[in-house]
Amino acid sequence: MELPWLKSMIFWTILIIVVLGIFQCTQRSENNKQASNQMYERLYQCTKELPITQKTTLRTIQSQIHPQMKQQELMTLIASCRKVTPSQSADAYVNAIKNLS
Repeated sequence: MELPWLKSMIFWTILIIVVLGIFQCTQRSENNKQASNQMYERLYQCTKELPITQKTTLRTIQSQIHPQMKQQELMTLIASCRKVTPSQSADAYVNAIKNLS
């Protein structure tokens, strides 16, 4: 008895597993890359905007940061800073840029 649907299901299952495996490997290699200067700049801007009442957050970030950080590590620091000072809307940033002298 021919079961073409079974062959098709096996093919698509294998294909999906391979694609997901490739995606996970790519994500791991991206997270292990060295952080870019723009990421450090982003963290700097966020820490500069921290309120005075959040000195503990600033000290925590200062104690953990170093020049050879991986992207994942730096993203964790940026996320901890953004919890305290959330990002503004895109419109707010556009208006701020337009109002620069």
